[in-house]
Amino acid sequence: MKTVKGTVWEKDVANVSAALRRAARQARKRAQQTHTPLVIYEDGRIKRKMVMQETK
Repeated sequence: MKTVKGTVWEKDVANVSAALRRAARQARKRAQQTHTPLVIYEDGRIKRKMVMQETK
């Protein structure tokens, strides 16, 4: 029974990284659309940065 729970947990943990990337991409897009700063944690401090248009 532990292996089933362990397998489900591992699948969830594996998807966390992709979900965080999607959320960050959406936050950048929303900040750009609304011309508001993006609040990030960088160098041990909370900072507000304006998002420039991304080139693809």
